[in-house]
Amino acid sequence: MKIVKRLAGIAAILALMLGAAPMALLAQDATPVPASIERAALVTPSSRTNQGWDQQGADGLEAVGEERGVTVEIAENGGYDDITPILRDLQANGNELIICHASGYQTVCPEFAAASGIPVAVIENPGAVSPGLVSDIETQAQEAAWLAGYLAGKTTQTGTVAIIVSGEPPTWNFMSVGFAEGLHASRPDAILLYSVIGEAAYDDVAGGKRVTEQALTAGADIVFGMGDGASFGMLQAVVEHNDGLAEGESRAWFIDVIGDKRADYADHLLTSVYFDYTGVYNQMITDLATGDFGQVYTMTVANGGVYLLELPEWVDEAVVTDLADQEAKIVAGEITVSAIGDASGMLARLDELFPR
Repeated sequence: MKIVKRLAGIAAILALMLGAAPMALLAQDATPVPASIERAALVTPSSRTNQGWDQQGADGLEAVGEERGVTVEIAENGGYDDITPILRDLQANGNELIICHASGYQTVCPEFAAASGIPVAVIENPGAVSPGLVSDIETQAQEAAWLAGYLAGKTTQTGTVAIIVSGEPPTWNFMSVGFAEGLHASRPDAILLYSVIGEAAYDDVAGGKRVTEQALTAGADIVFGMGDGASFGMLQAVVEHNDGLAEGESRAWFIDVIGDKRADYADHLLTSVYFDYTGVYNQMITDLATGDFGQVYTMTVANGGVYLLELPEWVDEAVVTDLADQEAKIVAGEITVSAIGDASGMLARLDELFPR
């Protein structure tokens, strides 16, 4: 029988067997502490229906709000300019917690919190943490990306795999390194292509398509794409490649990040490094009630914050079982994945693993 259940479920069971008590799992599974707030808000830079970063944040907070009896307000399409007017509106609407769901809000939101007294959560700015006032969310998904890279090495037919990114922020860099290390573990003789669409080209759909087409022409049959809106251009290139296959050409597969695009691209999507914010948001609301708000919350494989989406039926059962074994080793600490967030360090690690 095919093993197609979510790999994170296996890891969670193993973690509990090993005596672990992951923060996010406890927040999701235990009876929640009654909410000390009535309203919470989240600001996203783009549309909340983009099947990626913005949607995962918005959907996650709404799910927690429904569970905890907290009214949720989503301010989407906030952009990356000064969002202080948006924050003031959310304060005026009575929100008692504001989640600033973009690394571009690292500075403005702590400044707003200090001036207003409204607790905020930021992305990838641990230096801004302030007891009772500012918390930080670290989306270091390198371990789940390692599993994606390991899977790519086991499933590639051409031996050429591509990483395509829409910029080089810490989140993408963590995952690029993790993916490369996982690929090296399962297929050290692979050819790894690495391409950047542009500086902060997160919504560059045309650029995503162009760069992906180049990777496919170079022989890549697995594309690990980190792009936000640009990922739709990457997927378009994969779809067109697969629709126009000539005899003897290999079908390409896309590995996505953050969200779940299977509803539209199931025939072309191998998996996704999925971000589940519900555990973090649940814990934040609990910590507001207990007075523990104002800390760093890190999403990991062990606590269920990041995991690979369910794999397609065609993936060989032996590969799925092997992947679950590798995940168990990560949870147990037998496999250590590098955490490299800076671009220069990331590129050096990729060159070390796959010299060009």
